[in-house]
Amino acid sequence: MPQGGDYLFYQNHYSKKVADVNILVGTQNYADVLAPKSSSHQLFIQKITLSITTHFDGTVTFDDDGSGPAIAVYTDEATAATSGQGHLPVVFDFGPQGRPLTTGANLDIGQSAAGIVGVAHIEGYEKLGATIAYDAGASVQ
Repeated sequence: MPQGGDYLFYQNHYSKKVADVNILVGTQNYADVLAPKSSSHQLFIQKITLSITTHFDGTVTFDDDGSGPAIAVYTDEATAATSGQGHLPVVFDFGPQGRPLTTGANLDIGQSAAGIVGVAHIEGYEKLGATIAYDAGASVQ
């Protein structure tokens, strides 16, 4: 077993990418929450933890802004707080290797209705996802 566990092995071997996003009332879209270093790099999402403090009827979507589909979708109900679900975190765990996004794509968060309040913690890593020429220049390396 790699030192530090499987998740940290990939994060330390490649390039660790972590983001904490405050999801606020009145904001439906959060663009480029996690962005790769260049268009030649690829993000791998290992874990998303969504902690909701104010529930609202709506859907929270984590998606690949490239050609890929949504990687995680959570449907919330305003009654969740009274039905015993309260403020339990929602965890999407994609394992140590993670869920790959399209090479060069960012991770975005969207809401179907701008009413949910909470925090999203995202963990992952990036690595070179495309073959580049030795003389390609700094923007793609």
